[in-house]
Amino acid sequence: MLAKKYPSYAEFAQRQNIQGIFSSPPYIGLINYHEQHAYAYDLFGFERNDELEIGPLFKGKGKIARQSYIRGIADVLTNCKRFLADNYNVLLVANDKFNMYPTIAEKAGMEIVNQYKRPVLNRTEKDKGAYSETIFHLKDII
Repeated sequence: MLAKKYPSYAEFAQRQNIQGIFSSPPYIGLINYHEQHAYAYDLFGFERNDELEIGPLFKGKGKIARQSYIRGIADVLTNCKRFLADNYNVLLVANDKFNMYPTIAEKAGMEIVNQYKRPVLNRTEKDKGAYSETIFHLKDII
């Protein structure tokens, strides 16, 4: 049905019909995603752009890394807004131990309308300590 009304996803997106986004952005200073998926870059011959990655492990978690992370995630959200319908919903799963998401939302012209705590019970990392993530529900500032 979608293909009949809109010949391409790009045209659909340009009409601002996307009702929402549900994502889990990278966690700051936790993983070097380019390195984690190095096999795909090698397999397909893609150019690596490790330095453009948002929040990679190699940049750490310090003040400069946090500022870069905030700007990076806010820029992605700002870009996405061009394609979102009025009254959209954005849900982001994050472990925000540095309390960055209120600033990210503000810089993206969004507001956090709700937060849902999500316990993480089954972990694969060496550290099996319990922790929780937050699902941030963001909307456009009215």
